[in-house]
Amino acid sequence: MAISKIQSESMNLADTFAFTGSVSGAGKILSFGSYNSGYGSGARLQTTSTSWVNLEINGTNQAVFGQITKNTDDSLNYNKVSNSSHLIIGMNVPVYNTGGGNTGHGFRLKFETTQNSGTYNVLDITSEGPANGWGWHGYGGSHASMNNCIWNTYDNSTYRSAIQGYTGNVRFFFEVRNWQSTDTIYYNDYSDTYPKYSTFTVFEVAV
Repeated sequence: MAISKIQSESMNLADTFAFTGSVSGAGKILSFGSYNSGYGSGARLQTTSTSWVNLEINGTNQAVFGQITKNTDDSLNYNKVSNSSHLIIGMNVPVYNTGGGNTGHGFRLKFETTQNSGTYNVLDITSEGPANGWGWHGYGGSHASMNNCIWNTYDNSTYRSAIQGYTGNVRFFFEVRNWQSTDTIYYNDYSDTYPKYSTFTVFEVAV
């Protein structure tokens, strides 16, 4: 490969430069995005439900960065740039279990596994998520914590090949559930007096 040399005085570092090549090699980070849910009633889910329901992330002062945009109030788009990559999706969500805190709860990730179809499937390798519907935390009375998890779209072999080949917007959202209805759980924001917020990150990584 020929090497081109550019004299420093010929470059104006105040100019805008666009990279049109590609980064290759398994494990290389190709793109990044993050989302901050903001706080307040739009980012607050108080529930006793034992059914899976959407995590609410549409708060005040929400912030999108990089390749992430909003799809709906409580779901996200990620603009995937490569047809040979997977996404590493991280979640950090405050949770407060009150009303006894006798049992736990669960999280799972729903992903539009057929692009632009509007059909979302559980991306986790089990239908009840990484800690099942009961095992995130609990069983010790009322308590608060930050719930963290990382998903890799490579992990579920059912959708692995299809997701790897997509480019453009892919869509996803998060679901939560209580194990028993005797617990009242606040997911994400707690109150106007004690505001809380979630953060989400996505790295696109070459295969």
